[in-house]
Amino acid sequence: MRNILLILLLFAMKISFTQDVHFSQNFANKMHYMPSEIGYLGDYDYRFSIQRRSQWESVSIPFSTTSISFEKSKIYKGVNLGVQFLNDISGASKMTLNQINLGISKGFDFNQINTFSLGLIIGINQKSINYENLIFEQNEVLMLEKFMYSDIGLGVSFQANKERVLRYNIGFSSYHLNNPNNSFNEDEDVYLPLRHNLNFGVNYRYRKNLILNSELTIINQGAQTEILIGIRPEIKSMKVSFFPFAYCRINDAAIFGCGLLKDNIEANITYDINFSDLVTASKNKGGFEFSIIYMWKKKDRKVEVKEKICPKYL
Repeated sequence: MRNILLILLLFAMKISFTQDVHFSQNFANKMHYMPSEIGYLGDYDYRFSIQRRSQWESVSIPFSTTSISFEKSKIYKGVNLGVQFLNDISGASKMTLNQINLGISKGFDFNQINTFSLGLIIGINQKSINYENLIFEQNEVLMLEKFMYSDIGLGVSFQANKERVLRYNIGFSSYHLNNPNNSFNEDEDVYLPLRHNLNFGVNYRYRKNLILNSELTIINQGAQTEILIGIRPEIKSMKVSFFPFAYCRINDAAIFGCGLLKDNIEANITYDINFSDLVTASKNKGGFEFSIIYMWKKKDRKVEVKEKICPKYL
């Protein structure tokens, strides 16, 4: 008969491995939330970003998530390219997710002020677990230690009035369209539920040096729904932009932070203050998250001009 610890382990795996990782700084991770916005870099041609989140240190061994992504705009006939590596490690069993994702997007302009875009993302994922740090009362026949699966996602978005004082954008994406099996037990099928993301943002240029950026994101996966709402204004001063950050994840956490942008480098840091049902154990402690974004333009090729003497002067 299986012992209580194994039952708890199976229950935890059922919960943890049928839900995706999440970030608070959605704006820093297009690959994970809105593939149709991959490669939309404004005046830049390339974008490299690193994002890391650590949480639940006060409850258990910390859960840590790291995302590294690269984007290139207009690689061929207006098609944008994105590549991402994501790593997530959870708890004492070191349940680990490694993802390599490849995404493309294509935009279509209307009236020079509106843009409709489509995006596709394809990933190869590996999940693993370490049983060594788990204690059982008797010898158990354990399940797989790792397995792999593929993943497919699609997204659409629409940006209106992109050159106007008041702009807005709306996007929708769905992940796990190929219904991947997500079980460590070869004899059991546990399919990863579809994850749907709906994002709506409004940007208002209040003054030359002040832009008000607001956002609403709704994420649904299976029986779980996450609603994130907040504001991230941009305050420009000289050659530096400052971003105060105030968001709320409904029934879960308040999120505060700030960011700085100088030239083509942006850095953001946020902290989640937990007020969910876990508040007794968490003591309102959530987790830190930071991101670094670097964007640049491709170098113009220098054309070497060679002097030639006109033959008639010879």
